[in-house]
Amino acid sequence: MKIRVRDAHPADVEWMSNNTEGWTVTVEKQEGAASLAEALHALIAEDSDQGVRMGWLHSSLQRATGGEPGYVRLYELHVSPAFRQRGVARALVDELFARVSDQEIILSAWDRELYGVWLKLGFSYVPEPDEMSGDYSYPGDMVRPPVEASS
Repeated sequence: MKIRVRDAHPADVEWMSNNTEGWTVTVEKQEGAASLAEALHALIAEDSDQGVRMGWLHSSLQRATGGEPGYVRLYELHVSPAFRQRGVARALVDELFARVSDQEIILSAWDRELYGVWLKLGFSYVPEPDEMSGDYSYPGDMVRPPVEASS
């Protein structure tokens, strides 16, 4: 199996909607849906040998407001059950990291049950300011900070 990551196309939308946990994916902007038109990056991971789609990722750019810097929000990362634990999530996240290396990436509504997975994928946990040490409720964010350019 060779994983290839590519940009999602309108022909992928139905498959993406059918391979998720509660999301609808559309081509154009639509209330309550992830759309290709609004995505900073919508990526598909596929087995390039067999042309089988294995997973997808959707992110958006959150513009700077009120003196705060902008960042990338990772809204959805889904790997089909048959392809889990084979490097598909890693391939998708690595491609996103490569495309926006100079941007902070924040997970949107991250799954607490996958805390260890997010750490392995390169994210760090940033606690809320009032969070007590040892508090395992995880009210903070999972973040991948921007990579500093080397001089």
